[in-house]
Amino acid sequence: MNKRFWLTLLAVIIAIAVVASQLLFGKNSINQQNKVAHDIELYQARIDSLKHAIDSCNIEIERLKSDSLYKENLLRTRYGMSRKGEKVFQLVP
Repeated sequence: MNKRFWLTLLAVIIAIAVVASQLLFGKNSINQQNKVAHDIELYQARIDSLKHAIDSCNIEIERLKSDSLYKENLLRTRYGMSRKGEKVFQLVP
């Protein structure tokens, strides 16, 4: 009986040691899980940022499709275009 007790105790200790080593150093260790959770947060922030950029581009597209005053202002300020017969003066700082 005494020998069986010690063998069982040794088996339990070995099992606990294996489980503990897997939790600390294994492929699915706690440290790895924390790293993956952090990476997921970073990717989610990037996705949100890209969704915001897409929404901004879609708003810009709609304005370019439907707002003639916006298009005119954009052409005048960004591309230096003017209407026929207008004189354009460019101020240099």
